[in-house]
Amino acid sequence: MEKRTEERLPLSSDPDQAVLGNGRTTPPGEHQQDPGVGVMALLNRGHDLESASQSHTYTAKEKKKLLAAESIDYLAPSSRVYKHWLAQQAWGRHWDRWLVMACIGIAMGVVGFSLHYLIHFFSFIKYHGNRWLLGHTHVLIGWMFNVSFSLALVYGSTWLVVHVAPEAAGAGVSEVMAYLNGCDIPNILTLKTLVVKFLSAALAVGSGLPVGPEGPMVHIGAIMAAGLSQGHSTHLGWDSGLLRRFQNPKDKRDFVTAGAAVGVATAFSAPVGGLLFMFEEVASFWQQSLGWQIFFACMVSVLTADTLHSGVSALKEGTFGLFDDEASTVFFEVQTQLATHAMAIIPAAVCGLVSGLLAIAFTFLNLRVTRMRSELLKTKKAKMMEPCILIVVFITIGTILPLFFPCVPTQCVIIQGESTPVCPEGTPPRIQRIVEDSIELYTCSPDAATSDIPPDWDTDPSQSNITVPKSYNELATLMSVTGEESIRHLLSRGTHREFGYAAILCMLAFYFIGAAVAAGSAISSGTFVPMLLIGACIGRLVGLVTVNIAASHGAGSDGAPPGVFLPPSPWAWIDPGAFALIGAGAFMGGVTRMTLALAVIMMEMSNDVRILLPAMVAIMLAKWVADAGCHSLYHGLLEVKCVPFLPKEATTSSSLELLEVRHVMAKPVVTLYERMKLGDIRDVLRSTNHNGFPIVSRFDENLIGLVAREHLLKLLVEAVRRGTCEHLEVGYSDLDQGLVDPMTSAAEEEQQLAVLEGHMASTQGMSSANFWEEELDLFPYINMSTYRVSESFSVEKAYLLFTTMGLRHLVVVDEANHVRGIITRKNLLGYRIDEAIESARRSGLNINSQY
Repeated sequence: MEKRTEERLPLSSDPDQAVLGNGRTTPPGEHQQDPGVGVMALLNRGHDLESASQSHTYTAKEKKKLLAAESIDYLAPSSRVYKHWLAQQAWGRHWDRWLVMACIGIAMGVVGFSLHYLIHFFSFIKYHGNRWLLGHTHVLIGWMFNVSFSLALVYGSTWLVVHVAPEAAGAGVSEVMAYLNGCDIPNILTLKTLVVKFLSAALAVGSGLPVGPEGPMVHIGAIMAAGLSQGHSTHLGWDSGLLRRFQNPKDKRDFVTAGAAVGVATAFSAPVGGLLFMFEEVASFWQQSLGWQIFFACMVSVLTADTLHSGVSALKEGTFGLFDDEASTVFFEVQTQLATHAMAIIPAAVCGLVSGLLAIAFTFLNLRVTRMRSELLKTKKAKMMEPCILIVVFITIGTILPLFFPCVPTQCVIIQGESTPVCPEGTPPRIQRIVEDSIELYTCSPDAATSDIPPDWDTDPSQSNITVPKSYNELATLMSVTGEESIRHLLSRGTHREFGYAAILCMLAFYFIGAAVAAGSAISSGTFVPMLLIGACIGRLVGLVTVNIAASHGAGSDGAPPGVFLPPSPWAWIDPGAFALIGAGAFMGGVTRMTLALAVIMMEMSNDVRILLPAMVAIMLAKWVADAGCHSLYHGLLEVKCVPFLPKEATTSSSLELLEVRHVMAKPVVTLYERMKLGDIRDVLRSTNHNGFPIVSRFDENLIGLVAREHLLKLLVEAVRRGTCEHLEVGYSDLDQGLVDPMTSAAEEEQQLAVLEGHMASTQGMSSANFWEEELDLFPYINMSTYRVSESFSVEKAYLLFTTMGLRHLVVVDEANHVRGIITRKNLLGYRIDEAIESARRSGLNINSQY
């Protein structure tokens, strides 16, 4: 029997030596030093500042973690038992698939609506209570209430994650990406993770930490889709028996893809954006029919959530079914549309360049903190303390900083959607500042307010007795509200000088550092809202600079503040609020590297189609700049967590068409025959950790197919349980149960380990004294459609096969169909390909660089 080191290595093997299959090992000291721990590690370049066109450099410790990771198949094995199971399923029936998609959309719409309202409930208590205390007592009292309330929420959020479901920590977007790419991430799609994700996200976002719920909603949607599509729950002990035909790896992964898209669509009220987000960033395998079904599910989810919002609005004073005001279908609706101009491309390009540079810094800081967190926070107590300390520091700084800002006098107010500002009686002819109808007084005098802070202003321009607060606090207007409200302030139109440079810069630095540090801590949270807020600050600064340039030349509309143009002026596009929207998209594009999906999401959640062209310019420039400095945040997190993720395109500086698979394949290979003694199968499973075994003919050693390790273990356990392997028949549903149900897989691992160690006894009694000498017929369980290529096959095409077909194993054969090697996703990782290229060059192969 030939032996090889395949997807899972024997524990005693040297991972680097086994990886290449060409005799080369990584020299001592070459990329082997782990980054240090501490403050210097945070500032050390390490391996987190690498161009997107370069492969990530792993340390020796990280390579071992990569080799221990598992993979999953996308397509079911084309074996005799699978074909028998498939013949019993309803073929050509499509209505049930569309019905499941509708159920996923409705369920996610209800969950998304519930999550937003729970967050709104916590935020209402926190911010309105703090406003009342600031207006009636002392700042210290407000700080004590704020810290106590928020700390209680954060403690509950982190306790759930640390003690109940650690898999619910963070946003979960990168984990969903890895699963859809073919990586086995344990326990990320369980009911327990779903419940903890929902509650932890609501508590964390409601506490006021610089985090958002959108990332967790992607994960929640994936979990719900995985559960609903399978028609059963191991946790609840319930099985409907209605969706058995979807209980296979391909269908489950397709539904998870739809669920993640629905999560994005519900989070931003962007059905098209949700579809494009999955197509561009998350999904690894795509079909046209799947795109139609996902679009339908996204449409249903947004319709469900908006209908529920309109229902709540109707209970107050709205009309049920009318998507307006509080029930608006637009997340950050821009009510004042401004015509764009060719000159707007210049400041938009500046937004893109600055956003790209800051996106590199944000990603680097986030990854560095994540590395330090994994090294320093080992205990549950330490993991829980981190977010609790963060919220105290965040609230304390957010309380103190606005005290250093003066009370800025107000003059006129502009109602969003109107083009003319409304000024109270006695306003001087030369207006210096126009503000929104919702500003924060903080510690400023509330003399002009008769009730709540801020008061309700008369929005009728024909009236002259308009009540306007005498002054407000610029920084408090941004800091003393939720992240979403802060974004709305920054996106407001016609409020050119509502926020000065100092306030915007403080908010930018405050949220930049806070979001980078809080992301990835032991709470369920995302970074979408923080990224939008940071980008909006960048765009607002660029817009304010543009206004000041116009003011320096004496330009502006009559009766407006210096440098301010009011509609219908052709220069009305010089508005910091418009550039705030451009900056929000640009910074998010620089961090995530999305382009098409992001442009559509920005338009759907703002309803400002006229700004599309400058936004596209800024997004593309931000992406190009960020690509030159680091990998995207999601890919970087997967690299830090040592997940063997395969990008859609290989990151290498040489043409892989010139490199043959014999340079990257692992060899020699452990092969099996069609009929094997039970003892021999047990010995092979004991001595190797391989997840796939090529089956060859005993007569001529020709490749027949491949059998999975999981299936061999199932057969072995069943044979031991029966006491014989004669007439042994195990159906595909039983063989595949562990792949579609992680809880069942965990329970079966104990039985399989007991069999391999000889601790599991037969429930029927051994039928023969020579039980382990009995031969097991593997032919019904062989995947007869195993992909195989010749040794001269190019790595470029092999990589394409893996990423388009969702392969787990690719067998390499010679001209006589004899097994010569095998390729898994571990062999196609960027650093492995780079090592293979260097080895091939030393052996005399001419592989030129692309540059």
